[in-house]
Amino acid sequence: MDVIKRDGSREAFDFAKIERLNEFATQGLNVDLGLLRSQIKLLVYDGMQTREIFQAQNKAAAGLISTDNPDFTFVAARYLLAETMKIATGSARYPELAETIARGVAAGRYTLGMAEAFDLAALDAAIKPERDYQFDYYGLQNLVDRYLMRDTQQKLIELPQHFFMRVAMGVSLQEDQPTARAIEFYDLLSSFDYMASTPTLFNSGTVHSQLSSCYLNSVNDQISADIDAGEHRFASIFGTIEESARLSKYAGGIGTDWTRVRAAGSHIQSTNGKSSGVIPYLKIYNDTAVGVNQGGRRKGSFAPYLEVWHPDFWDYCEIKKEFGDDRLRAHDIFPAAWIADLFMERVESNGIWSEFQPERFPELHELHGEAFKARYEQLEREGKAYKQRPAVEVWKRILTNLFETGHPWITFKDECNRRSPQDHVGVVHSSNLCTEITLNTSDTETAVCNLGSVNLARHVRDGQLDGDKIARTVKTALRMLDNVIDLNFYPSDRAKASNLRHRPVGLGLMGETEAKVACGIDFASAAGVAFSDRAMELISFHAIQASSALAQERGAYESFPGSKWSRGLLPIDTARHHETSLGAAAWTVLRTQVQAQGMRNSNVMAIAPTATISIITGTTPCIEPIFEIERSEKNMSGQFKVVDPCVKYGRPDLLKTVWEIDPGWILQSAAARQKWIDQSQSVNIFVKQGTKGRELAEIYLSAWKLGLKTTYYLRGQTKTKEVAKPALANAALPVGDVAEAELPTNFCSIDNPNCEACQ
Repeated sequence: MDVIKRDGSREAFDFAKIERLNEFATQGLNVDLGLLRSQIKLLVYDGMQTREIFQAQNKAAAGLISTDNPDFTFVAARYLLAETMKIATGSARYPELAETIARGVAAGRYTLGMAEAFDLAALDAAIKPERDYQFDYYGLQNLVDRYLMRDTQQKLIELPQHFFMRVAMGVSLQEDQPTARAIEFYDLLSSFDYMASTPTLFNSGTVHSQLSSCYLNSVNDQISADIDAGEHRFASIFGTIEESARLSKYAGGIGTDWTRVRAAGSHIQSTNGKSSGVIPYLKIYNDTAVGVNQGGRRKGSFAPYLEVWHPDFWDYCEIKKEFGDDRLRAHDIFPAAWIADLFMERVESNGIWSEFQPERFPELHELHGEAFKARYEQLEREGKAYKQRPAVEVWKRILTNLFETGHPWITFKDECNRRSPQDHVGVVHSSNLCTEITLNTSDTETAVCNLGSVNLARHVRDGQLDGDKIARTVKTALRMLDNVIDLNFYPSDRAKASNLRHRPVGLGLMGETEAKVACGIDFASAAGVAFSDRAMELISFHAIQASSALAQERGAYESFPGSKWSRGLLPIDTARHHETSLGAAAWTVLRTQVQAQGMRNSNVMAIAPTATISIITGTTPCIEPIFEIERSEKNMSGQFKVVDPCVKYGRPDLLKTVWEIDPGWILQSAAARQKWIDQSQSVNIFVKQGTKGRELAEIYLSAWKLGLKTTYYLRGQTKTKEVAKPALANAALPVGDVAEAELPTNFCSIDNPNCEACQ
């Protein structure tokens, strides 16, 4: 029996080589080596190429992954690692870091500073190749396929630990002691204690350092601006579409506020004509997302936001429908509703809802809370409403389309603004693509946010959260995120101006469900809610402390004076409930520190989806419960069997999937976290088949009453991609006259948008 080597020569099949690799791949793991050997023997044949041997071993191990044999995922990962090293280096050892850096620079992928700014020998000594063994199979395959740097011939430049070091070096370039900081950042990333977002992982240390995650911009009611308006032209309708194209080109996810654009039928004084409204421009916005894709990798991801009092909101709710007038549809964007408290109050009281023309009453867009309510009701009394209809009919319109298409997402304007640290510099007009960012936008500022996530599952010791380790992780993570702001490439000047003035970052978390299981805590319990509360309090405390310490070292952000921070108001001070596990005294000391030293960052926390980086680190995504205990995943390399990481703790009683958890527990946990967060969270709502319209209405009313700022996708239990028929077309959904209609059995299970910026 012969094998064909990579150079085309033949030699006798050496089963001893296979056995040595088998022993390497299974060392220290709880697997049946005999079973693995038998499966491999079924896949080998005479005349195999050497690369096919790796693939056969890999396939055999991957085929044995199950809830009963979860460690086979690490076996398959080690085979993949061995194959990757062979392809990249021709050996089973890491090359010197200097060699990798030289290849990256020569290929035009790494910036020259990577070779010039660091002590490469010291960095090389800090590399820990054994950390490659932390990867599970699906995580490593994703890293190899999509994250490891390649040259122009698509040949691998870096191996996993060199990848982490490259990212660490890239965000250390402007440090006074770049080598020491790179080692510190590398240790955090390579240990899986924390992970930067995908744009930072892709581009850190490269010739094109677009490291930011997401953008928020705003459209004014001007079709275009004078050519000499410079960056101010981006505030117009077509200017904002142009800016969105630029942001999308460099892989940014975008949330855009469209409320100021006048409604269909409104008078245009300059032409004495009538406006076509928001929807036709959203179609252009939609096609821009498709045409100007994210770095040539996938179509762009745009999320428009519209306030509920806008006259076009009624049609806006239906732009994702697959049937109806296609001139009123935009299938590739992700619409969201920006909802004032007054609307929710009118829903509860079965009141009337009034629509107003934004060009006549632009102040409504700039007001929130009691000020919005006072002006809105004054305009109603004066008979200035453009149109009126029962608030319950608008609510039904929103929820019916949410049933059918997963949109519009429901987000709450007043809570976002009431608790914003930056209330002194303007109004939060929208969120972003993944609904976790709540930053100010204006004609002169496009908001930018830089994201990263603490892996909470890596911060459990002896069945308890390790507060000291969380403190160390958060301190280093905040420094990395702050560095990104100065190193980043900005596709527009108004994005750069905003980011350098306010310096917001979004530190989030992932692995919360795994951490709960590791601590023996049921997600669907009061203890589970308390865990979310405690975990987020620790992250909040140390994130604020770290940003304040950076302000003492580097200076406070420019717009700090007048902010809630400067007024002694921390996120917990504006929350609806103020319980603390750290104690009031600790928070008092921190409050005093912030007022004395300032803050380096206007905003410091936001919980993003983390779907991709949680795969790399092998933990549960962000704050999500278990979706499926065993599932099939697909990427460019094929189909993968994935076992949830919670299985390894041997607590089947705690392995509850989202379909076994009442949505109320998800909302209560989200509310407990929201107390501590200065931005928001990507909170998905999961509903089982048979859910009635009344129950859906109650879920979202509860989210509002609990103080959530935003919600994200509504996800149904079935996996079908068919479009649901309007089962609730004649149903009234709010409290009072509620629907008994059930969630359609072919209700869409909505996938996350293709943008990976927040992940």
